[in-house]
Amino acid sequence: MFQNPKARHYLAELYSGNEAGRYRKVNLVARALFPAPGLKSLHSMQVRIVQISEKGAILHSRAISYLPDHFYLCLGAREILITCGRKLSVNGSAVVSFARDEKTAFIDALSQITFPLTTLRKLAGGCPLIIEERITRQGAARKRR
Repeated sequence: MFQNPKARHYLAELYSGNEAGRYRKVNLVARALFPAPGLKSLHSMQVRIVQISEKGAILHSRAISYLPDHFYLCLGAREILITCGRKLSVNGSAVVSFARDEKTAFIDALSQITFPLTTLRKLAGGCPLIIEERITRQGAARKRR
């Protein structure tokens, strides 16, 4: 699909070993979170996920050129964070790979969501069981810290 001769960021190079799996067409709106340069805060950018697989995704946004090479894809009200590395940006689209492979059932559940803005709202209590398990597991890990 897209070819990238060399990744620019050391974390993007680390994730670039993940070759594209079977992409599923989706239409989901999410947030990309990344640290503000020199500050202890996070910037947020709204992105649209148009294709997703266990290993990565293809994102669209008008401001995709401002997306750094390492960021977090946020689903829900910061309920699910996926660490990502940008591999390539072309004409408002970015190919990203995930730091670790996601479960097939989780990706399938995301691809079944029909209303795009669902992933900007609170997910807990109103989504498929596999997504609920992901929220619960991460929420429990945060409470232990």
